[in-house]
Amino acid sequence: MSIPQIEVDPVNQAVKTAHGQNISIFIDYIPATSEDLQGMRTQDVKKVEYYLHPTDSRFQGAKYVINFVMQRYEWGGYTKLNANKWIGVNRTEGQLYSKIKYKRMTFDVFADEIYLTNTHMGQNSSEHFNFLDLNGEGPMSVIRKSETGSSRYRNNSNDFSFRALYNTERFQFSNKLAYSLTNIPHNDLSNNISYSSDLFPISKSSTTSSSKDWALNYNGWYFFMLSKCAALNVDAVYTYGRNTSNSNYSVHDELSIVNDAKEDVHKMSVYLHLNWNPNKHNQFFTNFGVQHDWNIINYYGNSPSKQKYDVGIYFLGQNYQHIFNEKWNIGAGLAWIWETNRISGIKADNNFPQTNINATWSPNNKHQMYFTSNYGSMFPNASQKSPNTLQQDELMWYRGTPELKDYKYTNALLSYTWLPNNRWQLTADAYFGYVKNRCVTLYSPTGPNGTMLRQYFNGGDYFRDYIGFNATGKFLGGKLIAKLRPQFWIRKTTGDYAWSNNQLTCTVRLTYYLNNFYFTGWYQTPSKYQERNSGIISRTPSTYQIQIGWGNGTWNINAAAYNFFHTSWDDYKETLTSEYYSFDRTTYGTQRHARYTVSVTYTMSYGKKVQRNNEISGSGTASSAILK
Repeated sequence: MSIPQIEVDPVNQAVKTAHGQNISIFIDYIPATSEDLQGMRTQDVKKVEYYLHPTDSRFQGAKYVINFVMQRYEWGGYTKLNANKWIGVNRTEGQLYSKIKYKRMTFDVFADEIYLTNTHMGQNSSEHFNFLDLNGEGPMSVIRKSETGSSRYRNNSNDFSFRALYNTERFQFSNKLAYSLTNIPHNDLSNNISYSSDLFPISKSSTTSSSKDWALNYNGWYFFMLSKCAALNVDAVYTYGRNTSNSNYSVHDELSIVNDAKEDVHKMSVYLHLNWNPNKHNQFFTNFGVQHDWNIINYYGNSPSKQKYDVGIYFLGQNYQHIFNEKWNIGAGLAWIWETNRISGIKADNNFPQTNINATWSPNNKHQMYFTSNYGSMFPNASQKSPNTLQQDELMWYRGTPELKDYKYTNALLSYTWLPNNRWQLTADAYFGYVKNRCVTLYSPTGPNGTMLRQYFNGGDYFRDYIGFNATGKFLGGKLIAKLRPQFWIRKTTGDYAWSNNQLTCTVRLTYYLNNFYFTGWYQTPSKYQERNSGIISRTPSTYQIQIGWGNGTWNINAAAYNFFHTSWDDYKETLTSEYYSFDRTTYGTQRHARYTVSVTYTMSYGKKVQRNNEISGSGTASSAILK
């Protein structure tokens, strides 16, 4: 999709605007998932539409929308099989799509399995502790060094789902049932540990961990065209899940820390979107939503306890969009959110506004200026508010903070798009992002016997700004497409983790089409940033990939080489500096290691041609509130 206003992340294939905002993706006006896009038959795509604040009710008032308009068929079905193998990293994936259409009904079945093993996980770290009174020995500084000697990781996940879709001009009903399972029987590490203090001898530690999460999910989506100028969307979701985790950290016979947990999760949400367009100049969106999460966690082992979380969110909002003419439109929205928290008997309620404004100016079909700004609140997740205290190792404990407060955010974006001709597409943008009184981790020597305690608190502001440029050029009659995305970042934080950094990053991509073949390659420069919810400074290396593919509609085959010069297993490096605790560490894994992938897809049709679009996908397991 060579649309100047959008970006496709070359690593995870996430589709966002050129300035990093999420895009709502639809296939024939029905919400789609990333797996739907992977399963799409590109020969059936008639056109791709991109909208800013679209007026169509079926888009549910989304700010940024991509809609794939598909070729329509009468009846029949198809089955699509896909196999994906990673070489260099032991990962195998298989997927099955099956779709059948009869009159106004469409039925979908989806199943997949992913299997991953790795023996190169772990961390090498150097930690610096400043204790005030450790084990009654008075103030002391201790340097703890840890190096992973061996590791074992295995992950097996499955998704199964079924959907029934009813589609008419005035009504669209979609009902989906899904089951997801993620099983990690091994996440084991063996580390060599040394200390600067004679209080702790050189030793080896062993960590054996496992987890099993499953979830059953219902997702209903309903669209009603009430009249020529009014429509109603209803989204209803319910998820029940069970999460189990086991962890045992031991240092020879001197210390054994067992942290096991079992969790039951219930999640329910209902959202109503009412759209009223009295005329071509005015558009009103009224939104109402209820979301409720219940988590019941039983901790076993060294720190047994039972925690209950009851979190409710209630949402009421009104948006208005005014279209002056084909050149000008402006909009504004105001919403109020009520939040209720019941965490193991601790009550914490809150309410706050969220606002947004936007304006678009398009003097002609070659130029467009766009501005938007948002203000609102973000709230910590349930695990960050856990009152439970758990032991990590011989020197570190951790707990949540029930008194943790919500934190405010403000952002603004100004972008300009210029389409001088069919060859060039150019966008320039500037972004300002600000989070006030953010949630970060705090380390203090207040754990048992004067050990270190990690917990969460509100402290410091977070600034994330950039100036960027996006250029897309088409050459050789459109067969060669080049894309360049440089960005100059200005990052700053205040408080205990005060830090500032300016950095230039760039992404380059080339794609060449030759009959049924395509060749593509991309490169991303290294990055350095402080995470929003901690004082950790992360540094990631450059990434790159080349890929070749071939397809004829029935068969699609592609092969790729990713980070082929990066033979080490280090994923990223992190640094933390604070008054009582600091570290430098390197994390090892599969994210940046060289790998070679082969993917084969076969599509088998039956009956008369059917509309091949909007394949369903798995839903994933329920999000957990277990403290980690």
